[in-house]
Amino acid sequence: MTPRVASLFVAFAFISAPVFAQGPPSGIAGPGGLQSLASDLADLKARVSKLEGNIVVADLAGEYSVVALSTTMTAFHSGNPAIPATITTAALRATLRLNADGTGTISTGTCEGTTLTQGSWALHGVDCTEPADTVTWTYANGVATVTFLSDAEEIPFEVGLGGRLLVNAFAPFHPSDPSSDQFLLLATRLR
Repeated sequence: MTPRVASLFVAFAFISAPVFAQGPPSGIAGPGGLQSLASDLADLKARVSKLEGNIVVADLAGEYSVVALSTTMTAFHSGNPAIPATITTAALRATLRLNADGTGTISTGTCEGTTLTQGSWALHGVDCTEPADTVTWTYANGVATVTFLSDAEEIPFEVGLGGRLLVNAFAPFHPSDPSSDQFLLLATRLR
């Protein structure tokens, strides 16, 4: 044995002896320690499974903070009177509550927005506040569909992060107007 190997062996013995004298990490050796560790591991495994998309209806029940961003464009309409083209941007905030029984509510949504009008090129603020409403909802194949009872509008949300994030984005073109609405809806789970 070379002097270098011998000195490393002696250093390891002196450093390791106090560590092993303390026993295994706290909580594992005591009564129920291994059971507690196994329980914590099972809980972690269940949480990771939900993050991978293995969720059920009960995982979605709770309260969500909703943020919606929209841009609406309308084309010039000729006629008497002519209606100028407009672009409106808006941001809405509300609270969505999904109950385990498939019912729910959405709070009055506070909203601010601005419209730009062709011709005058004036900007003016718009009040786009939405009233509170009751909803029903279902969940299937990674999509939570929320139906607003006041107008029967259905919004399908893609479910992410184990049910902690609901996302919807759409931008339909309406050829009969002609106009287009672009929306981004994000609902983040609070409780």
